[in-house]
Amino acid sequence: MLACARGSLPGGLYNAHLAVARVRDISETIELIAPITLSEGWDNCGLQVGRAEAEASRVLVALTPVDEVFEEAEERGADFLLFHHPLIFDPIKSVDTGSYPGDLIARAIRQDLAVYAAHTSYDAAPEGVSVALAEALELRGTFEVVSPRGSLRKLVIFVPEENVDAVADALAAEGAGVIGEYTRCTFRTPGTGTFLGSEATDPYLGEKGRLEMVEEIRLETVVPAHAAGRATAAAVAAHPYEEAALDLYPIDGHPEGCGYGRVGKLPEPMSPEELREHVASSLGFPARLVADPEPGWRVERVAVLGGSGGSFIPEAAATGVQTYVTGDLNYHDALLAHSLGLTAIDAGHAATELPSLAPFAKRLAEMVDVPVEVSRVRR
Repeated sequence: MLACARGSLPGGLYNAHLAVARVRDISETIELIAPITLSEGWDNCGLQVGRAEAEASRVLVALTPVDEVFEEAEERGADFLLFHHPLIFDPIKSVDTGSYPGDLIARAIRQDLAVYAAHTSYDAAPEGVSVALAEALELRGTFEVVSPRGSLRKLVIFVPEENVDAVADALAAEGAGVIGEYTRCTFRTPGTGTFLGSEATDPYLGEKGRLEMVEEIRLETVVPAHAAGRATAAAVAAHPYEEAALDLYPIDGHPEGCGYGRVGKLPEPMSPEELREHVASSLGFPARLVADPEPGWRVERVAVLGGSGGSFIPEAAATGVQTYVTGDLNYHDALLAHSLGLTAIDAGHAATELPSLAPFAKRLAEMVDVPVEVSRVRR
């Protein structure tokens, strides 16, 4: 499944060569970028139509499942459709093939297409929707998260001293041990492990059938919950014992970089109106200045959140920014932003999410052995 990228071609086509992969493999790779466990309980992320064991030869990445995307997929020979917005969102009681979404579900089934949705899973991903929006607006800085998501686990494993570095390396490779700007964070405590192997065992240290006491290192680290399974498997694979002793338990906190919205700094201070023009120009869509509590001031720190971000106004204000850029702000959202001293710009739902498609496609193309293309449909 895994392969190196073949580069990109004009029009947003990545990995341009003929190959096939299993739908299951592509789906699992998508979930390395946008982990399902980061999605909201009310959402519906994952494979929505298609057979996991079917073959796919071309991926088309699009924002919303609409007729034009399905027509484009047929034109380009794409058989795996990766959407941000789910085709199937609410529980289905019946499928009306004459109206949305039943018509597109039926079309996907007839044409043997795989349809996958990475919605809030990609919104909350470390390099997800709001990171792409911040970069599109040329924001700078470490991109503090506005509303953190995800959970953490503490992973503890007991390892012979001569093998502890190999196990620590395996854990780090799966994203364990990240605290702020530091990586490979572990704590190591020496101690004595005991075991008695049955006649069916082949101990790495000592002999079977005898109580052994061996010097071991208690190696502990933090790991995002969405990476805990992979980290556990990697640690066990790097461990020399037939049976590795390992504990995994929840701890308070959120994984680094996981959550909605990002905070960044403009290249230079702007007036709210100048920023509105910059946002519109950068995204290629109209933008509205809906709240300007102190006309005439100049803003520098900006919070952005791709998609519908009205419910996150209090959290954006709590970061201490001067301005909030998102989509779908209504009258009452504008009043709330104004009352919190926050300049607010509504740049549109689709406009604030579209910049994330190309980075998603590029990363996926670096990890799967099929061409990955970005849809030309901009809605």
